[in-house]
Amino acid sequence: MNSHIKNALLNGRLVLLLGAGASRGCQNTLKEELPLGLELAKILAEEMGEHYSDEDLSAVYSAAKVVMGAQLNTVFEKHFKHCIPSREYIELVKYPFFRIYTLNIDDAFEKAAHLYCEKKFNVKQRYDCISEVDQFYQTLDYIKLNGDINQPSGGYIFSPQEYGAGSAKEPIWYDEVARDFYKYTFIFIGTTLKEPLFYHQIEKYKAKTNSSDMKSYVLIPELTPLQTKGLEASNIHHLQGKLSDFVDWLNSEFVTPPTSKDLIKNIRPELDFDNKENISLFSDVTPVNRASLALLPKNTSETEIREFYKGFKPTWFDIIDEVPAFLSNSKNFFAIYLADNKAKPLDLYLMLGSAGCGKSTALKQLALKVSDLCDKNVYFVDEYKDNFKQLVVELDTRHKEPYYLFIERIGDMAPEIADIIKYAKSQKAIFVSAESSSIWASRVKEHLNNYVTSEIDISFIDDSDANIILEKIEKFGNWTRLAKMSTKNRKIELLKKSKQQLLIGLMEATSGEGYNEIVKNDYQSISCEAQRALLILAGLATTQRVPANEATLTRALSYLDVNPNVHFLASQMEGVLKFSNGNVTTRHRVYIDKLFNMYVPTEVLLKTIVAYIKAFSVYQFPIVKNISRNEASIYKHLVNAKFLKRLLKNQKEVVLSVYERFEKVFENEGLFLMQYGLALRTFDRQPEAYEKLRIAHQAFPESAHIEHALAQQRIILACQEDNETIAMAHFDEAERVLKRLNSSDIRVFDHYPIITLSEGHVKVLDKFGHIPQAKILAKTYHDSISKNSTINANGRVKQTLSNLAKYYINGVWLAQNDHELES
Repeated sequence: MNSHIKNALLNGRLVLLLGAGASRGCQNTLKEELPLGLELAKILAEEMGEHYSDEDLSAVYSAAKVVMGAQLNTVFEKHFKHCIPSREYIELVKYPFFRIYTLNIDDAFEKAAHLYCEKKFNVKQRYDCISEVDQFYQTLDYIKLNGDINQPSGGYIFSPQEYGAGSAKEPIWYDEVARDFYKYTFIFIGTTLKEPLFYHQIEKYKAKTNSSDMKSYVLIPELTPLQTKGLEASNIHHLQGKLSDFVDWLNSEFVTPPTSKDLIKNIRPELDFDNKENISLFSDVTPVNRASLALLPKNTSETEIREFYKGFKPTWFDIIDEVPAFLSNSKNFFAIYLADNKAKPLDLYLMLGSAGCGKSTALKQLALKVSDLCDKNVYFVDEYKDNFKQLVVELDTRHKEPYYLFIERIGDMAPEIADIIKYAKSQKAIFVSAESSSIWASRVKEHLNNYVTSEIDISFIDDSDANIILEKIEKFGNWTRLAKMSTKNRKIELLKKSKQQLLIGLMEATSGEGYNEIVKNDYQSISCEAQRALLILAGLATTQRVPANEATLTRALSYLDVNPNVHFLASQMEGVLKFSNGNVTTRHRVYIDKLFNMYVPTEVLLKTIVAYIKAFSVYQFPIVKNISRNEASIYKHLVNAKFLKRLLKNQKEVVLSVYERFEKVFENEGLFLMQYGLALRTFDRQPEAYEKLRIAHQAFPESAHIEHALAQQRIILACQEDNETIAMAHFDEAERVLKRLNSSDIRVFDHYPIITLSEGHVKVLDKFGHIPQAKILAKTYHDSISKNSTINANGRVKQTLSNLAKYYINGVWLAQNDHELES
């Protein structure tokens, strides 16, 4: 063994694949060691009453299937079921592996795991849905590639016929093991890798990959020189020994086996809390202090031009090194509200501004400054957290004094933060955040407007900031163009550009080109199809302000039939995108929006979106329940009807083709079917939309979103129906659902059920000439909604109140007031 293997283990990058030899030392119910290869072939021959003449197991097994039929399973159970695990298996499960593949069908390893493994343990069959790697290494997935004695109905892969069938219908985990082989360090234990299906996947994958293979190992007592050289062709190196030697080496290297928390300490040092309980709450939560930030992975690029000045969001090292200028708005914000421990628990401070104005930069700068100059702990929340309240409770428990929570995107967590402040569910949290002005006005203000302590708009820089920005560009950016100008002209150029959007202004001022031209040149300079595909895929994630995950990107690139080696591709695209800790990020969302809107052809976007959606199809339904929050955000975005309409230029056939491609694959995926229905609705194919939403409700009956959409669709059908009896039957069913949802205080997207119900009720009555009754109802709904101060700040609610008031006065529902087709 060697330091490479040890480091791979400690960094969560080591995967095992167990062959028959790894089961040596395990015993079956006969108190005998499990029969391997030729031993099993001899047993099967004897069971058939045939003379054994050293035939291969595959040939004997093929004959046994025909001769013995169901009796074959009985023989297998006697030799491979209810096994007693070996010492080696018992020791192995104590180490923090996240995936172990096996070619064996016995249950010895499962028995060891159930008795001695402290992690969550899952057994996966080769056709099971893929599960994401647990980012906290608290889960071990054991993948049985060739069958499972406990699930004989799934069949086994021993014979040439079965290998052939497996090639025709590729097992989903065989596809995944090939991807893992090119991402992680593998140790193949107890197998010479005479596995046709495995090599078929490896070679298929390798054909698309231009980089060298990851270095892996095969641990087996002996290999011939030719076998050794053959494996080295795939960068698999021979280690002479057995599983017992590997386990003995592990025990000699580690006094006690490392835990999942030890791995997290190496990989995510910002999560290295003294109190290790509930550590999963701290995913994408960074403790802000110079000591812990210094432990984060650094960019290894040697260029002195920092990526911040190429359009990327600032890293913590950019903030520590003072790469971005600390602007007047931020200085004043700190001095007035945050300096000298002025802030109090449950205060909420907010920075607003347009996209690309520097909100993320300012927020990180302020977080570090508060950490440096105030005597309180500071935490930075990078992403939406569905367990935000639990995080606050945990932090309250850990701290005796108040602490700061800097939140990059407050919009997604606005209801939770409002609830915490309103009901004083924390005694110590101080909130500081940023949000775009448009998102604040459209869907955040209604929740938090009453709780904001102070706010500032940082959309525009001050003239006094020009000198310090120019100093930073000279030190960390591209100074070539500006160096040729006078000091006065530099300031004029910078202020003229930057007052539109700081991000765009900085790039235009240093390059001398318009932002659109910068984006165009960047894209057209990429000649490699795989690199372009990776940029577009990662860009689709950027539109949701989250990083793209390597595993999903790898699958999507494979489906596009291009090089799927994400790490290699990213290494060739410095300055365009970044790879870090299994995630890929691109330049700012403003950059990606312009790229998609102006320079990527619709047919290319369509092809890429289809591949990305397909990459999510390997997960269990409902998909969003079985993937990370970031990945769920991307998936929901990819199938969202509004997003697809906008990105695909409102082309009906193109948009609907996305849903048609996956209609069968996702027939039990409620979210997908709901968005399919909403897409049909927006293109005025109402009966078809109703049918899709009805099926979506059958697939996911507990979803309030789908119930609301289906009720809304019934109202639309009622408004289009000429037969009043049929129309009222549609409406009555919708009314029942919407009243129930409204009484449960459920909000769906930016809608409230009472809004859908009130407008729909008035319109249906108006359609059939019941205007006096409709006017009375309009007044009733108007007065009822007006009394609910909780929702009245919502712009959509205000519009509905205006619609209802106008109808009560003049008895006419104006066409431009229709909103029921929004979703």
